[in-house]
Amino acid sequence: MFVRKPAVADMFYPADLGELKRYLDAVMQPSDKKISPKSIIVPHAGYVYSGDVAAKVYSSIEPFDVYLIMGPNHTGLGAEISVFDGMYEMPFGTVKSNSRLVALLSENEYAEIDYYAHLQEHSIEVQLPFIDYITPHEYEVATVVVGTHNVAKLYSFAETVAKAISSLDKRVLIVVSSDMNHYEDQNTTAEKDRKAIDAIEKLDENELFRVCSSYGITMCGVAPAYVAIAASKMLGAKKAELLMYKTSGDVNGDYSKVVGYAGIVIE
Repeated sequence: MFVRKPAVADMFYPADLGELKRYLDAVMQPSDKKISPKSIIVPHAGYVYSGDVAAKVYSSIEPFDVYLIMGPNHTGLGAEISVFDGMYEMPFGTVKSNSRLVALLSENEYAEIDYYAHLQEHSIEVQLPFIDYITPHEYEVATVVVGTHNVAKLYSFAETVAKAISSLDKRVLIVVSSDMNHYEDQNTTAEKDRKAIDAIEKLDENELFRVCSSYGITMCGVAPAYVAIAASKMLGAKKAELLMYKTSGDVNGDYSKVVGYAGIVIE
């Protein structure tokens, strides 16, 4: 079985296990009331920028048995819908793929088992420390890099996702790894991101695509978000809620060219 080595440890998150645990201990917020969403949308920048937004969401949810993590394709390599069937080597240990879910996802006509899209892709890797932190029992993942914006292909894959999750006898959470608008000033980014977040809160995947296209909103994970919203509705989701929003400017003080980060739960 292919073992994927960490690609962004010590760049996006601490590679030292002790340092990583201290960071997670500091940002994760204990909560007495945990929710069990169908899917979540969390950012994937370096932890110094977006880690507290991701932590807000992960702190609010119950642990699951399987995490279906979908991210965008930042490298341009590999298949349009790239399903990984190997293992992730991480500072805290090895993360295994759920072979049944991987097999079901790869049956979709637009998806295929592929390694190239995953080798240097950071969006999925940075979610794994949070997932490991909140899950006290054994868990598995299925990871998908989505590199197409063809809505027919995305909707077809959403149907496959919903059917696959329904057929498993384990609790599955869909995790969408996405940042929001990129490299415009604070006010412009906040205004654009509000339009995208409104569409997500309406559970309207087509509206999300429309506003991102019409207003030039550079939400990198709009395609996996489309899949997650559509699949979550098929699985019974009725609402979405923004838990936290901030920008890189809130961290570094440079509001002239920021990236937006949103933490959203879909229940």
